[in-house]
Amino acid sequence: MKSRDVALSAFDPVVDAIQVDAAAADELFAVVDLLEEQPPLRRSLSDPSASSEDRQALARRLFEGRLGAASLSVVVEAVSRPWSSGRAMIESIERQGVRGLLRVATARGELKRVQEELHQFALLIESSPELSDALRNRGRSLADRRALITRLLTGRVASVTVVLALRAAAPRARTVPLALTNYVALAADLAGEKVARITVARPLDTGRIQRLRRALEARVGGPVLLLIEVDENVIGGMSVDLGTHVFESTVAGRLDEVRRLLN
Repeated sequence: MKSRDVALSAFDPVVDAIQVDAAAADELFAVVDLLEEQPPLRRSLSDPSASSEDRQALARRLFEGRLGAASLSVVVEAVSRPWSSGRAMIESIERQGVRGLLRVATARGELKRVQEELHQFALLIESSPELSDALRNRGRSLADRRALITRLLTGRVASVTVVLALRAAAPRARTVPLALTNYVALAADLAGEKVARITVARPLDTGRIQRLRRALEARVGGPVLLLIEVDENVIGGMSVDLGTHVFESTVAGRLDEVRRLLN
């Protein structure tokens, strides 16, 4: 895990003591957008030459009375920490907004649904060059890209899924699918799950999915979230990526290995 990721995840237990609901998450996203648009303010709130207390006092002067108690607490705690950069600081704030929404989905009994919908939307974007180009095109305004996402998802997926998909279109995100995949990983972490990315040539039936899940859970010693992608290029078999472990049993994978041996 990269040092930046370690710092971001180390902030999670601090915020877990704060009740970040959907309204607080929306306020955190608004703070992120403001700090993204105002580099001097972002630098002031993350200035390593200022004391933690001074940065917290500045955050209170800026946001007290404008934010609810929960979101203000998150921001004040965030600015007190020694982030590597202002962007790392705002990334930490946005992460807590995302985690707050995922907890809302959990309370509604919708976390699994949201995970699957985020995963499927990421696959849809990656499989459609036109959609991928439309969401990647920085010549289109953020409002236009988000309007496209809204048209595609509203009424078809959970409300939390829509909000998270809209956040994934933020300018700082490298790609929408990557942001969505990161959200799925955060959801799995909240649920205490390992993420297994499965690539197969043809869809798996329910029985095979259940057997695969049991086998992987026995291997890792805990619950596993299966993210299944159908890719005809694998020819046959299955590829399983468990993060630190990759199990390759596809025909395409074996052919690639033969080619490497012959070259």
